[in-house]
Amino acid sequence: MARPEEPPQTPAEPAGRGDASADGPEGVIGSLTPQAMEGARVAKRGVQRALPLFRVAIAVRTAVAAMVAWLIGSQTGGEFDNYAYAAPLGAFVAVGTTVFTIGRTALQQAIGMAGGAVLGLLMIRLDWNGILEIGLIGLIAVLLQGVPRFSQGATVVPVVAVLVILFGGANPDRYAIGYVGQFALGMAVGVIVNALVLPALYDKETRVSIRRAVDDLAHRVDVLADTMHGQWPPERQDWADWGPELRGVVEQLDHQVLEAREARRFNVRMLWNRHDLTVDERALTALRAVVHRMEDVLDAVASTAWEHPMGIDIEQDERQLAADAVAALAAHIHAWHDRGDIAAASAASNEAIDRLYNSVISVEQPQSGLASVVFALRAIRERIDWAASQEPEA
Repeated sequence: MARPEEPPQTPAEPAGRGDASADGPEGVIGSLTPQAMEGARVAKRGVQRALPLFRVAIAVRTAVAAMVAWLIGSQTGGEFDNYAYAAPLGAFVAVGTTVFTIGRTALQQAIGMAGGAVLGLLMIRLDWNGILEIGLIGLIAVLLQGVPRFSQGATVVPVVAVLVILFGGANPDRYAIGYVGQFALGMAVGVIVNALVLPALYDKETRVSIRRAVDDLAHRVDVLADTMHGQWPPERQDWADWGPELRGVVEQLDHQVLEAREARRFNVRMLWNRHDLTVDERALTALRAVVHRMEDVLDAVASTAWEHPMGIDIEQDERQLAADAVAALAAHIHAWHDRGDIAAASAASNEAIDRLYNSVISVEQPQSGLASVVFALRAIRERIDWAASQEPEA
């Protein structure tokens, strides 16, 4: 049976934080049309996405670091303060999401700048033709990019080398030392400011994101169960393509957990923060396994409706039993998210899966597709039970 075309749908906007009537005087809000209120909410969400709090915090720390670097750089004395403008530039470079990554990047940049200054001074000493000098600088810079530990430091090598050649003047050594020294000073100030001014940990945000993903998965499984209980083949078809979306969510959470792990390194807030990130890592491991098996369920159920990606025939009674098993599994996932009665939800899910299994094996030639659904549902149920057992007491 061919999979029907579905009319294009407008993606639903995420729920706002509250009614617009709570955001201002009653008289003003009451005069707004529903379209204007919705536009205001969309604009607010757009601003929040473009300027999240963590980015505002990074911007403030960068501004403070640049000002401090300028003050220190301009008070160094002698001819060194002639290059004080490079200090805030270094502070601007020392920007990132974690103390460890900022410090590592700053160190790589400092090494790269020193290497670029040496390379520029070497070109001046050799006094080659300008074309040859530029060619050699480009050659060395690209080769250094292939050194894993050099990483981002290689990108500044050609820049500093050319600056020394162009602006070094009669005393290129002084220019190289002054510029690189002030720039390194600014990066050091940036690292210190980012390390001391309440550096982010991202641990609580990571846990909230994982729990939100579990809740979203539970609601999706609810939709799948309702769809299977309804007319067949169903008119709604977006659920059949949820697999890549769910994988994308897990990949994003993987990155978020890694960032939270990195944020803990050399972070002064760890002295009083007792967040156990391993709990989140175990929850993500379980969620990854659940999503993997849920893709098998989605593919099999879609095949019973549209014979794609594989052809599976299913009787109405079996489909209703499968829908009951999926609905029981959704309740199990909800219990995992809400920290409800996991044992009761697991037992109900197991009973519904067993009913489907007994129906599948009762026929002379069981459908392999339905058998795969039974296996996937059981694997999901067991993974949820494991994940719930690993969580600390509320």
